[in-house]
Formats: sequence, structure tokens, C-alpha cells
Amino acid sequence: MSDTPITADDVLRIAAYQDRSAALQAMVIAYSYHRVAADLAERLGRETNNWYCYATWTSKAIGESLDLRAGSPFIAGFGSRLGVPRRFRRLFRAALLTLLGPSYQLGLALANRAIFLETASLAVTLWDDAPDRFLKVSPESDLTPAPPEFLADLLSPADPRYLKDAVRFTREAAGTDDPQARAELMLGANIALSAYEQARAQASLELVLYRPVRWLTRVSWRSLCSLVTRKPFPRIRLYTAAHADQPWLTRTLESLWSSLYTRHFFAVRTPLSDIRVGRPLTAPAGVDIDEAWAPIRDERVRKLAEEFVTEDREASTAGVADWVSYPERMRFIVAYFRVYQRVRALYTVPFAKEVADGLAQEMERGLVPEAVGDMLDRTGLRRRKVYRYPSETDPDAHEMAHFDFEPFLEAIPLDQPAT
Repeated sequence: MSDTPITADDVLRIAAYQDRSAALQAMVIAYSYHRVAADLAERLGRETNNWYCYATWTSKAIGESLDLRAGSPFIAGFGSRLGVPRRFRRLFRAALLTLLGPSYQLGLALANRAIFLETASLAVTLWDDAPDRFLKVSPESDLTPAPPEFLADLLSPADPRYLKDAVRFTREAAGTDDPQARAELMLGANIALSAYEQARAQASLELVLYRPVRWLTRVSWRSLCSLVTRKPFPRIRLYTAAHADQPWLTRTLESLWSSLYTRHFFAVRTPLSDIRVGRPLTAPAGVDIDEAWAPIRDERVRKLAEEFVTEDREASTAGVADWVSYPERMRFIVAYFRVYQRVRALYTVPFAKEVADGLAQEMERGLVPEAVGDMLDRTGLRRRKVYRYPSETDPDAHEMAHFDFEPFLEAIPLDQPAT
């Protein structure tokens, strides 16, 4: 495994590479987050976890949930929790793949790649003179000069002030020798980054979690009608429409399903155990919950935390009723950060050595997307680069793909034999 720090080009290449499966891409991103976390620890120390420690384990869990092959541990575990008898597992997998559809993998993988691109590119430029030069997927931002357009835009808007807060808090944390002050500043940076990335992921999360219900109530019967009439219908519009704009039955079933999934199935991965988000958050072994929930002295960090939690510890650490809800999700995440802030196991490599070595090699694949032009932003003052996917082609294949037949064509009359 290389000790060379991750660069902005590395982040861009990893996020842009197209020839990996969704599950493998998430695992590569998980290992990349681990590397970024270790790089930041060179300046910030390991007494307090940085945001990328948490992202490492979350992305690994995403990778496992994106593996939908036969014998998938994710599907097997899902079936076990539902009590599906072993003899019906193949039928259960077929039904699950139908309900989830390609939207599940594509939506979840897209959000994971885009968030990695934005947050990791910010981390690797934290110590540059222009700390706001992170890479953003959507081209509408006034903040960044270089948003690549090679990823789809199924991403919700997010307040860029959170990224500015994350930069400021992290830089201040690196510049202080006070352990308590550094811990609070890093907590603030962690909260700010999650406030941003969770808002960005909102649309993809809704697509992933609501898709089974929308397929059952709005798409399945239209698909049958489409087969009979041979008239296509805009199914992606049905999948991506806002929850509030759905018919009553769809809205009701979506809320019930999302709540059921949150309470009984969804968990946050950590190296110690999987945290069931539908249950109250408890402190792991070795963590003093009173110390973890001590009042925050830094007023800026306290105000940021108070956007999502209160000093009522019991209410703040309560189980989540619906993971789709951004306020509920952020409440739990902030409580999780406070309780697990000094769990140093989050810095450990999340894979066996041979797997980590393979992922390190996988990180080197692909080319850095090429900047193909500049665009003025909405202020007309700052330029932004537009990127495209790089192409790797064999010269002969390139010649065949661009071969022009016209100079070699000859008309031969059918009433005359060819000589």
C-alpha cells in the first residue's frame, strides 16, 4: 500500500472511472477515504476522528449493499431478517431485484461517487492557498472554479456555507495545540461536511428507498400497458418526482416502507459493530457518554450542532423514525459523531491486507478527465472548467471506429456480372 498522499488528480480519476462495477467502485472509494483520513491525521492527529474516518466505513457498507449477485451477503442478510425460508431465497432475490431495479445501484453509486468527488477533493486541497477550490458535480455553483460535468446531476442542492465552515474549522484545528479545542473544531468540521453531503444525497436517497413502492403502484401496470400499446411512458419522471407530488396511496406506502426499513433493517457500519439507526444510540465500550456529551465550548461549533441536535441527550440519541428525513438523519449523525469522536478504531484499514493491496492497485486505473473548455460563472467574474471522460483506445480500434467507406465505394450494376 502506497504512503503517497492522495491528490486532486487521484480523486478526479477515481470518481470518473467507468469500467468498475458499482460494488467495486464503492470499495475503491472506501479505501480512498481511508487514505484521505490518514493523510489528514498527519496534521490533525488521531486523538479525534475526522469525517473521512466515518465515510470509510459507510462507503464499505454501501459497496456490500451494491453487490446483488447470487450468494450476495446483502441479499442473504436481508432475507434472514425478513425470515425468508432458504428454499425460497432464489425467488426472494428475483423479487428483490425486480423491486429495486437498476435505479437502486445507479442512484446509490452515483451519490457515493459524487460525494466522494466533492468531499475528497476538498480534503486534498485544504492546505492550499485557495481552500475553496473543491470539485463539484453540478455546474451551477458560484463557489468553485472547476466543476466537472461528467457525472449525472441527480443530486440535490446544498448550502455551500457548510463547506466553508468545514474548511475553516479544519484549518483552525490543525493550528491549535489545545486538545479540547481541536476536538471541538474537528467535530464542527465533521458536522458541516455531513450537513452538506447529506443534503446533496437527498434526491438519490429518495430514488433508492422509494423506488420499490413507485414500481408497484405507478410503474408496473404502466409497463404492461406499454407492452400492449407499444407506447413508451416517462418512467424516470415517476421515479424521481417529489414525495409530496405522489398520489395519496403512493405517499402512504412510501412513508410506511421507509419507516419500516429504517426501524428494522438499516444500520450504520463501524469497525466495532453495526449501529441500528432505528434504535437509541448507545456508547460503545470504553466511551464515557457523559464526557462525550459535555457542553461544547466553541460558540460557532455549538450553534452549528444546535441546528440538528439539542442538549437533551435522550432526545438527540433516540432512534430514527424515517431515514429519508434530512433533519432526522442529521440528528442521528451528529449524535453519532459526538459519541464516537474518540473511537480510534475508525482509523483502521477496513479490509484485509490482500484486499487493500488490490484496491490500491485498482485506484491507479483510468485517466484524469480532460478539461475541454472554460465557462464564466453566474457572476461573470470567475472561470470554471468543463471536463469530459478521457478515452483509452487501441490505435487500430480507433482507426476502425472512424473509418470512412465513401472513397472505396463502387456501384456495380446487377445485370452485369462482376469480373
